[in-house]
Amino acid sequence: MKPSSSRLFALDIFRGLTIIFMIMVNSPNTYGQFSHAYWDGIMFADVVFPFFIIIVGVAISLGLKNFKPGIDDPATIMKKVLKRSIIMFLLGMAVNLIYLHFSDIRVLGVLQRIAIVYLVCSFLCLYCSTSQLVKLSIFILLSYWLFILFVPAPGMEAGQLLRGKNIVNWFDMAYLPGMLWRGDWDPEGVLSTYPAIVTGVIGVLMGKIILRKQQDLPYLVMSLFVFGFACALLGGMWSLWFLPIKQIWSSSFVLITGGIASMSLAFLMWCTDIKQYRRFTYVAQVFGANAITAYVLHIIFEKLLDLKIHGLSVLGAYETLTHSLGISPFFSSALWIAMFLCLCFVPVWVLYKKQIFIKI
Repeated sequence: MKPSSSRLFALDIFRGLTIIFMIMVNSPNTYGQFSHAYWDGIMFADVVFPFFIIIVGVAISLGLKNFKPGIDDPATIMKKVLKRSIIMFLLGMAVNLIYLHFSDIRVLGVLQRIAIVYLVCSFLCLYCSTSQLVKLSIFILLSYWLFILFVPAPGMEAGQLLRGKNIVNWFDMAYLPGMLWRGDWDPEGVLSTYPAIVTGVIGVLMGKIILRKQQDLPYLVMSLFVFGFACALLGGMWSLWFLPIKQIWSSSFVLITGGIASMSLAFLMWCTDIKQYRRFTYVAQVFGANAITAYVLHIIFEKLLDLKIHGLSVLGAYETLTHSLGISPFFSSALWIAMFLCLCFVPVWVLYKKQIFIKI
């Protein structure tokens, strides 16, 4: 079976759903599975950021599909990639200032990690073969695990994985300048960005699978599902020795979330590109068309809703009202998230209707 167009509809929906879920789990007043795991383990909220990085990796592969080694100049492409990475990194620092003050600037964060992974994965996609990407990914994940396992931080035993008391968190406290998100360590810190590169590479590999199998959609769906299942299985087995921990981006976490992403994309392709089930995809299309814009706007709105005027914020007033009405925390949280998502939808819908797509 051949696709009806050269572009797979599921890719746009995957990106749109990812940004929707990112807004939902980052919105104030989250509850239950919409909250991140305290430390080890994987909640629903913990897979969203890896999904975002993976779709970036997929986009790298698809964007470089016409690149011809030995004919096209990779340096020219890398100049454009470097420019985009710097802009995204600086945008991430600017977004952090919405939360903080200039004196407490947070150097790293979500957009900064995406910028770094985008830069590195673009370079690897240009200069490495598929087999080299796989071997490099194995090396990164193993070396990260062995580093944590055998290298002690000052005053700590090697191999220690307690929250805030491990070499990854210690490194942030010792060497990462500026404000740290958790006080003395950062979930998007320096060392944990190293295995996050493999999350991007998994996306690159998914993109390569798409390019090779796109003319046979059922086979493509099966290939992505098998690839994802293998990654998740390996990650699950590895988690017996190296816990899945998002806040240090552990090797098992990389494989499990990468596997879930690949299987999820396969399912979306089966639904939207093979079965043509597209009835309820409009909202995801709108968010996906301006994903970075939606991400930045949701942080601005979040800050405004939590801004206190005469000692009370909009969020505070809402929580007081729902508590006085006896509404359970679950339904209170669900209602708030739904309203917050609608608020974020309005500006990106206006952009979509006007066919304005803000790209970096």
